[in-house]
Amino acid sequence: MGSQRSFYHTSFVCGELFGVADRYRLFREKIFPQLLALRGQLEALYCENNGRPAIDPVLLCGVTLLQFMEKVSDRRAAEQVAYHLGWKYALDLELPYEGFHPTVLVYFRDRLEEHQAERVMFDGIVDLLIELGLIKRAGKQRIDSTHILGYVKEMSRLECAVETLRLALEELAGVVGGKRPDFWERLWTLYVQSEVGWRLSQAERDSRFRQCGQDMQELLEWIDKSDAKLSEIESIKLLRRVFGEQFEVVEGSLQSRRTSPSRSVHNPHDPDAHYADKGSKQWIGYKVHVVESVDPEQPAKVKAEPGEHFITEIITTEAAENEKTGLAEALKWQQQHHEIKPAAIYADAGYVTESTLAQAEGNAMKLLGPTRPDPHKGPYNADGFTVDVENQRAVCPQGKTSTQCSHIKDRYMGSEYYRFEWGSQCDSCPVQQQCTRAKSGRRILVVGLRHDLVEQRRKEMKQAEFSRSMYPRNGIEGTHSELVRGHGLRQTKYRGLSRVSLSHYFMAAACNVKRYLRRLAFQIEMATAHPA
Repeated sequence: MGSQRSFYHTSFVCGELFGVADRYRLFREKIFPQLLALRGQLEALYCENNGRPAIDPVLLCGVTLLQFMEKVSDRRAAEQVAYHLGWKYALDLELPYEGFHPTVLVYFRDRLEEHQAERVMFDGIVDLLIELGLIKRAGKQRIDSTHILGYVKEMSRLECAVETLRLALEELAGVVGGKRPDFWERLWTLYVQSEVGWRLSQAERDSRFRQCGQDMQELLEWIDKSDAKLSEIESIKLLRRVFGEQFEVVEGSLQSRRTSPSRSVHNPHDPDAHYADKGSKQWIGYKVHVVESVDPEQPAKVKAEPGEHFITEIITTEAAENEKTGLAEALKWQQQHHEIKPAAIYADAGYVTESTLAQAEGNAMKLLGPTRPDPHKGPYNADGFTVDVENQRAVCPQGKTSTQCSHIKDRYMGSEYYRFEWGSQCDSCPVQQQCTRAKSGRRILVVGLRHDLVEQRRKEMKQAEFSRSMYPRNGIEGTHSELVRGHGLRQTKYRGLSRVSLSHYFMAAACNVKRYLRRLAFQIEMATAHPA
């Protein structure tokens, strides 16, 4: 990697083999210098004069980027470094370079995760695109989320409890030594040396589940009495969590919970992979929010010209997390890492709520997208009322003005809202029974403090121009498809939220590089075909 090179270096031997528009040449000339600029951040992850010399982290960064660009495994990537001429040329290596063992890439990812440097490569590529003017700090963007399937088997409650107890017993076996409880052999035989039979009847499964709960409780009580330090073991923490999610003590009797709480463990091998239900989609895994730059006023100048659409942020969250959180995190990290503050962002109805519209207004940003309709059907839902938030009054569909408005601060729920009442006007109303089901027969309307923003957006949605203005958002679906088909986004190969998030940063960086190189190659080919 030094300045003095041998005659066996790829720059001397095979420079003419790769044309000016070849992706490996463009990677070497445009991307690899940016990775070299990250050397300071990468070297800070390593200890000096400790153990054998480390493989150049810049090289590992480049290999990882090519690996995710071409969607190959660790073993295949290590082989490409040793035998693929294009990879050697792109990474500025000498021909005799023999490469490294595939586990080096695993250790490299471990190091990035351990030092919370998951996004160092992604940020480096985004910084390059900003410097080139391909990403504008105050431009327009679009955002959407998609589901990620976890790298674990879907388990029943019984299987999850049994497997959690088995993992705890196996780890305890190497720690407690001869200080084992009297019931140890029974638990070891039942949960480590045996498996749950899939032909069990429902009654047998229920009985086995209750027995598992009792055994978990007995083991946890023994740990609390014998050695409190054992509670710090990760498998014991997980055991305690699963026990609390699956069982409860009612009047001194252990009972199984009727339903598991949200964000409960579904497989102990990946406690971060949760169940989520989104209409017709049910899955166990994660959710990812992708933010992409878009310029509706800049159509392609030439047919088939690659567009200037690049991923500016990718946020991985728990599966059950809502879109509001994903939007807030995306805007926060963009501004913190790149000083990106979009002027407008296109989104679907999941992101457009009263609170997000208010936040966008406070940040001088346009949140463009439809908002969800009132969940209550019929002509007397919230949409049928004219609400004047500023003057704190509302008019019902029958033309009656509210007689009272209360500003409610719900400390328990952490929310604020207005409550409108019409009092005795409802007593003689001809549509009283259709308007309210309250025992008093009087209607109460509850709306948020910025209900005016939602009301205004719903009026805009009824105009024909609104649908046309949302066309730029549709392109994000193509980006999801590209990430799923070209980079394996749908099914993760990793476990744990931080490791899955790390892989998504790699995918986003690889996607950006492929788009940038494709655009460069197109420009070079056009310049060659039509010289000035």
